[in-house]
Amino acid sequence: MAAGAGTAAGALAVYLGVRSLESGPLEFRDAIYYPPITDDSPPWWSARVGEPMRVTDFAIWQGAPGLWRQVFDRGRPVEGTGFRVLAIRVPRDDTAFSAPTDVSLPQGVSLYYDDPARDTRIVVLYNRCTHLCCSASWHTSPVPDRLHDYVGSTPTYQVFGEDPIWCQCHDAQYDPMVLTKGRHPRSGLEYVGAANVHGPADRPLPVVPVRVESDILKGTMVDSRWYAYCG
Repeated sequence: MAAGAGTAAGALAVYLGVRSLESGPLEFRDAIYYPPITDDSPPWWSARVGEPMRVTDFAIWQGAPGLWRQVFDRGRPVEGTGFRVLAIRVPRDDTAFSAPTDVSLPQGVSLYYDDPARDTRIVVLYNRCTHLCCSASWHTSPVPDRLHDYVGSTPTYQVFGEDPIWCQCHDAQYDPMVLTKGRHPRSGLEYVGAANVHGPADRPLPVVPVRVESDILKGTMVDSRWYAYCG
């Protein structure tokens, strides 16, 4: 490897917080991959660890954590890289689901995946709570009854009886059936996210706009500032 390339790889390793990085071409992938399992009890997607998410993987109300824009070195994922996301299949019920229609996106990219022919709708969200940047969860534990005192429309619970996205650190919750506009606290930039329906979070959880290729779910970086609020 040329000296310049080695320096670039080293700089990238520092930027990503990676302790060791093999020499060779580095690649950011937009596909969303199932992450390593950290829980004691295997989740429904345990057999798919390390594979890209496919829109055909999910039953209604199934969700899974994922890694988006991981760095790959010689075809292998670099540990510690990638944005943490949540992918959730929600019902295709437009009487309960809502999303802005006036958001400018690249051609072929949508705020969520929607396929009427297969009756499939999937929402992907950045998994860093807008309160203090903890990781939220989807149906890993039931939300206690005392936390069902929602602010505003919460169709996931009020219509379908399902718990919303829950950050168990401080009990913030977000509804993946209600995509709404929020404003970034640092840049003032407008973005779209899942509505915050329970404090202490006071703004939406950002979506990751998506496109699909050969049924593989891929995120699109519309504006990196949507996700720049941790640290």
